[in-house]
Amino acid sequence: MQFGELTLKYCRYGWMLYSVKRIYVGKCLDLYGQYSEGEVKLMRTFLREGDTAIDVGANIGALTVPMSQMVGKNGRVYAIEADPENMHVLCANLALNGIRNAKPLNTFVASDSTSPGRRDDAVPDGSAESRPVASVALDSLELERCDFIKVDVDGGELNVLRSGEMQIERFRPVLYFENEVRDQSSALLDFVMHALGYDLYFHPTPLFEPDNFFGNPVNHWAPTEFVSMMVLGIPRERKLGVGLRRIMGADDWWDFGIPIGSYFTG
Repeated sequence: MQFGELTLKYCRYGWMLYSVKRIYVGKCLDLYGQYSEGEVKLMRTFLREGDTAIDVGANIGALTVPMSQMVGKNGRVYAIEADPENMHVLCANLALNGIRNAKPLNTFVASDSTSPGRRDDAVPDGSAESRPVASVALDSLELERCDFIKVDVDGGELNVLRSGEMQIERFRPVLYFENEVRDQSSALLDFVMHALGYDLYFHPTPLFEPDNFFGNPVNHWAPTEFVSMMVLGIPRERKLGVGLRRIMGADDWWDFGIPIGSYFTG
C-alpha cells in the first residue's frame, strides 16, 4: 500500500512503513522484508523477557520493533531518534504493530546534555538550514535496569557512550555499536575497552541475505557487498566466549577478509 512517498508492507516482524528513497533501511524492507537480520539474530541471543534495552539511532524502527518483541510486555525499549521525519515513521511503526513497551524519544544523545544538538535539514530549494534540537545524556534516563545498549549514529558513538558512563558502570549492559569511521575508531575502542572495561568483538553483518523474508534471490547491491560494521561489547567480568573475532587493541580495524554471513554463534 502506498501513502504518498511512504510504502506499507508486511515484513518479517510485522507491518512496516518506510520510504524507498532511504537506500539502506527502506530499500531493504521493500526488497527483502527485513533489515540487517544479522543484528537481530545477535540481539536475540542476549535479550530476554523483561529486559530493558536502549536503541540509539532507532531510525524508523526496523530494529526497534523486533527488540520490543524480544523483551516482551514486561520489558522496555528506549527508542531514541534525532531526525523528526524518521521519528514520525518510527512512532507509526510502533503503533501499527501494537507495541506499547517502547518509549520513543526525539532527541540527540550527547555527553553534555546542557548543549542542544544541531541537525541540517534539507529544504525544498536544495539548501539547508540548521536548527537546534534538544539533547540528553543516557545518564539522565531514569532506569531501573539496563541490559542492552545499541548505538548507530553515524560516527557519534563515542559521545553517546560517554553520556551513559554511569549507567554502564551501574548496570553493565551488553554494548552493540557501529564503528565505521576510521579516524574515530581508536578513541572509541580505547574508551570502551579501558575506561568501561569491556571485551570487544567484530560483528560484520551483510544487508543482503539469500534466505530473506520475501525470498528475493537478487542482491540489489551486487557486485558490492554492503556490510554493517558493528562491534559487540561484553563486560570483561562476564568472561563470555562469543565465537567472533576479538578486538585485541584500539588500533584494530576491519582490514581483514570479512566472511559474509559470519554471525554470532553463541
